[in-house]
Amino acid sequence: MKTLQLARMRARYIDRGTGPAVLLVHCSSASHRQWSFLADNLASRYRVVAPDLLGYGGSSPWPEAGGAVVDNDLDLLVKLIDTIGEPVHVVAHSYGAAACLEAARVKAAIGGDAIASLCLVEPVAFHLLKADEEQTDWRTISRVAHLCMDGVAAGSRRRAANAYMGFWLGPLKWRLAPRRFRREVMRTVHKVAAEFRGMFDIGLSPADYAGISCPVTLVQGTRSPQPALRVVDLLAEILGEARTETIENAGHMSPFTHRSEIARIVEHHLHRAAKRQPECPEAKLPTDTLSTRHKCANYG
Repeated sequence: MKTLQLARMRARYIDRGTGPAVLLVHCSSASHRQWSFLADNLASRYRVVAPDLLGYGGSSPWPEAGGAVVDNDLDLLVKLIDTIGEPVHVVAHSYGAAACLEAARVKAAIGGDAIASLCLVEPVAFHLLKADEEQTDWRTISRVAHLCMDGVAAGSRRRAANAYMGFWLGPLKWRLAPRRFRREVMRTVHKVAAEFRGMFDIGLSPADYAGISCPVTLVQGTRSPQPALRVVDLLAEILGEARTETIENAGHMSPFTHRSEIARIVEHHLHRAAKRQPECPEAKLPTDTLSTRHKCANYG
């Protein structure tokens, strides 16, 4: 893995393959390995870059009294995009997708074509729900966030993890999740609490993202919690180049539970984005969907 040095922390990332650049960004409590099932296939046709966000994988641990989490992860993503040095297709999930949305907004504001396209799986940009008409969804996710943050503040990582993953997976699935995964969630849940706090502190409305003009695919599952689905709806309304893909019977963790469907959507997205950019070699679609044989220890 390669290393990107930030002001006070270090980020690790993989960079392999040749061709148009694709940036794969994982969700909370995971690592770049979340996307192994995609990276192994894409690297034969694309340059695949996949970081460990701060606090996860091989990157620097998140300090117990860490600073502005979104600013730090945004700094990581912007610097990584600059390091890549060419227009990059972004594929990201959940918190990683929300952070990439911020990076795309920043890059769009200064002009240029650093972001070739965005494929975002349920970005948790919950600050978009603050508007009066979104108060029901805002209250729902705010309650979950405060239970997580209060658990961390009280020194009970178990309570924080129960609130966080109970919301995304459901209490029963969380209780039955593999022990290794549960341990990893509890080890990193203080970063998750900081992510909740950071996303809520963003003072932007959906209209602030209207400058993003690249092709956008938004992915959602029919069984995902309503606040996550509402964020997708809001972004679909404001992003002029956006299209929405819905996976039947999938929840928020579709990159883990519905890999073949996610692979198909990503391939179609990259194909569509390449057609829009004649200067980039058009990706050749495989005749079959990607293999789902790869296993990942992390869930999300």
